[in-house]
Amino acid sequence: MDRAEHHRMSGDIEQPHQEAERGSGPDIDGTQHLSALAAPGALADWRLALCFETAHDAGVLDGLPATAPQIAAARRLDEAAVRAILYVLVAWEYATVDDNGVFSVGPRGTGQQERAALAQHGAWIRRWATLVPRRVHDRQAAAPDEPPRPDPAVGLALLESASRPYHGPVTQACRSAYADGVAAPANMRVLDLGGGHGAYALEFARHGCVTTMQDLPGVIDLARTDGRLASAGVELVAGDAFVELPAGPFDLVLCGTLTNIFDMARVRDLLGRLRGILASDGQLAIATWVRDRGPVGAAFGVQMLVATPGGDAHSEDDYRAALGDAGYSDIRVTEHGDPPLALILARCGEVLHARS
Repeated sequence: MDRAEHHRMSGDIEQPHQEAERGSGPDIDGTQHLSALAAPGALADWRLALCFETAHDAGVLDGLPATAPQIAAARRLDEAAVRAILYVLVAWEYATVDDNGVFSVGPRGTGQQERAALAQHGAWIRRWATLVPRRVHDRQAAAPDEPPRPDPAVGLALLESASRPYHGPVTQACRSAYADGVAAPANMRVLDLGGGHGAYALEFARHGCVTTMQDLPGVIDLARTDGRLASAGVELVAGDAFVELPAGPFDLVLCGTLTNIFDMARVRDLLGRLRGILASDGQLAIATWVRDRGPVGAAFGVQMLVATPGGDAHSEDDYRAALGDAGYSDIRVTEHGDPPLALILARCGEVLHARS
C-alpha cells in the first residue's frame, strides 16, 4: 500500500480540493472541529456538511455573491436546489442573503483550508452511509461510486491541520518520558515513523532532537519538495517499514496514527521490527485513538472500517498485550488534547537510565 494512500485513508481526505495546500490559510487552531475527529459537541452538523460539500464541489461558493438564478444559469444547475442549499448555509451563517435575493459569503465564511476540511467532512459522511452497511457483511466491500483519488499534498495538509492540537503535547510527553525525573538529552535520537505531514518531526527537531522521518517514497518526495523538514535538519528516509528501517539506534520511535491502519497481526510484526532499532533504554511511542477511550475513539474505529482494508481503533488491552508479547516493558497510557488522543509509551529494555 502506497504511503500516500495510507494518509488518504486515515483522515478526512476524499476529494482533491486543491486550495488546501500545505501551510496555506489562516488555520491557526486547526480543522479538527470540521472532521470526523471532533468531539461530539463540536462535530459539524451532517446537514451543513453535506450541503457545504455540494456547494463547494458544484462551484456554488465560487459564484458568490449572486442570486440563485444567476448561479444556476452560470453553472448549469437546478435553481431550486441551489436556493435550498444556500439557505442551509445561511442558517449556519456560512452565507447571507439580502432583500434582493443576493447570496454572499457569511460571517462564518471559512479560509481555504477550513473550506476544504468541511467539504471533506461531507464526503466522509457519504462514505460512512454507503460503506458501513456493506462492510458489516464484507470487510472488503467497495463503494458503488468511488470518488476520485485526492492530491496527496492536499490530504497531508488536511491531516496536519486536523491533528494540530496534538503536535506539541505529544512530542513534549515523549521527551519528558525519557526517564523518570530526568529531562531528555539535547541529542535525543528520534524516528518519526510514517510521519507524513512531518509536524511531529518538526517539533522534535525544534527542541534539539536528532530527528529522522521515514515514510514511503511518494510522501518523502512531497516532504523534500515542501522543504520545511530539510531546513529544520530532519533526515528524510524513503522506505516501507515492513521491508527496511533506518539503522538506529534510536532513543525514541514515534508511530503517530500509524498502527491504526493495520490489523493487529501486522501491528505485532511492526512492534517486533522496531525493537531492533531502539537503543537498549529506548522507548516506543504510539499516538492514536483507541476504541475503548471515549466516543471519538469509538468513532475512529468506524472511520478505519470504511477507510482501510484492515485497520481499527485497537483497544488499550490489544496494545498492552502486543507490546508485552514483543518484549516491551513499563507500558503506560496517557491522554493529550481535546478530544483526548491516547499516547502509549513502552520501554525497549527493563531498565531506563539517563545518558550524558
